[in-house]
Amino acid sequence: MAERTTKTVTTPSGKSVALKEYITAGEFIDLNAAKDAEQISKVELAKRLLDIAVVSIDGNAENVSQALRDLPLPDYTFLSKEVAKLVGGDFTEAKAQ
Repeated sequence: MAERTTKTVTTPSGKSVALKEYITAGEFIDLNAAKDAEQISKVELAKRLLDIAVVSIDGNAENVSQALRDLPLPDYTFLSKEVAKLVGGDFTEAKAQ
């Protein structure tokens, strides 16, 4: 499989964040299976989604999970909303043309 494309967003404080353009079905299924098996909270689920979706912050792809925790809260909230768009799309089947 080819490397996924990313999109870059700018947080309220001006950080440049590269996000995957989509979450794969496998990532989504694995996350939901973990949620059911481990009975993780919504907060932990959101954290794991961010960890999956965020590729880099200001060009740095190392220790993204910790970098997310170090962001100002408005930036973290902004990114949470951006990532929610990746899994909150319209899942209705395309109509036959």
